[in-house]
Formats: sequence, structure tokens, C-alpha cells
Amino acid sequence: MSKKTKKGSAGEPRNYETVFVVDPLIGDDVIKGIFEKVKDVVTQAGGKIERAEEWGKRKLAYPIRKKTYGYYVCIEFKAMGDAIKALTNHYHITETILRHSTLLVDSRLYEQRKLEQAPVQEKPKDELFV
Repeated sequence: MSKKTKKGSAGEPRNYETVFVVDPLIGDDVIKGIFEKVKDVVTQAGGKIERAEEWGKRKLAYPIRKKTYGYYVCIEFKAMGDAIKALTNHYHITETILRHSTLLVDSRLYEQRKLEQAPVQEKPKDELFV
């Protein structure tokens, strides 16, 4: 890690983001089941889901296992390192997951994202100019 990134305290959960691509030909019900199972793996390993999004079916940049389309899912969560190992093991076991990537999110970027997602409150107008 470079000197510019902030490191978390020892023993404190860190922010992660995982994106995985599922074979879209298996059906919507099976995809939802895989999505829920990945969330269960994270929570059972002591993680907390912050945000989960389904990006949907998209064209792949290059064919993977003779597939040209994939169903993308993104999950942001806080967890310890054990959850990452459990998640990676689950990805390798599940045959319908074509690709996966789990990244550590810098704490400054995480705080910035939280600020962007917070609802903006309107300031009350002065009643002096009525």
C-alpha cells in the first residue's frame, strides 16, 4: 500500500467491494439464489453488508467459457480477512460464477461515497423578505 492510503486499526473490520459475473443462461431464480448465498457467506463470516446492487446482464469484453454475456452483481461490505477467504472459496466452488474480483476500498473513498449517498437537506428560507 502506498503512503497516501489510510490503513485501518488492527482488529477492526475493513471495507471491501466484490463484483462477480454469473452465467445468465441459468435463469433468474438461480441467479437470485447465488446472490443471496454470497450475501450469506459474508454475513456468516462476520461481515456486514453495506450495499448490494445487481447491475444486470451485460456483454463481456471477451468470451469466458464460450459465453459472451454475463450477469453482474456488486456487493460492498465491512469484514475481517476471514470473510474474504470464505468468499473466495465459495466463488471457486460455484461453477456458474464466471469471474470474480474482491477489492479493498480505501477508507477515504468509502467516506466520500457515504457523503454522496446521504440525502441533501434544504435550508429554510428567511422569512424576512416576505
